Amino acid sequence: MIAGVVVAVLVAGSVGGWFLWGRGGSGGGTGQGPTAAPSVSASTSASPSGSDGTPSGTASESPSPSDGAPPAGYRLVEESGFTLAVPEGWNRTSSGASVFYNAPDGLSLVQVYILDEPGITPYEALRQTSRDLAAQNPGYREISLGRTGAGGADAELVYAYDRSEGRRKVVDRAFTGGDGRQYAVLAAGPESTWPEQRKTLDTALRFFKP
Repeated sequence: MIAGVVVAVLVAGSVGGWFLWGRGGSGGGTGQGPTAAPSVSASTSASPSGSDGTPSGTASESPSPSDGAPPAGYRLVEESGFTLAVPEGWNRTSSGASVFYNAPDGLSLVQVYILDEPGITPYEALRQTSRDLAAQNPGYREISLGRTGAGGADAELVYAYDRSEGRRKVVDRAFTGGDGRQYAVLAAGPESTWPEQRKTLDTALRFFKP
């Protein structure tokens, strides 16, 4: 998501063509290499929602930000403006306002971006993203979209789509961080590895600090 309406795009290059956040302007668009992406903060997990965004099931709370060491297999990384935990051995790349941590096999990643669209809520941002993906990609399927967090202020989108390497599944969170800024973070990987994406996302968020 970059300034303006949030639009999801298909990105090629080092991140292997994931559906990521972006819009024309600073850091957005399509092409070679990673584009603009979401950023992170502690949040909650969502259940599927109805058309009004009200969860149709029970949302599970993600752990609060932790001061301890990350679990085995993860490491803390410091970015400009925030800290989070990512899997050991994942390589950092960036493009514009985006930060990516890519698995060595190129099939999984964590993507981080700050939501700077004035007036847009986390739920509205993810709802628009899902609509755009559905319109642009026949293989796209929204699995769940729901409000999370205290008072439903945050949101989570889970979706899947087709790639030449096989079907991929993504879990995407959008929320307001402790510093008052809005963030988003996604974890993506082969559908066959689910729910590893959720584990990766929850760990990243648990150790996120703005």
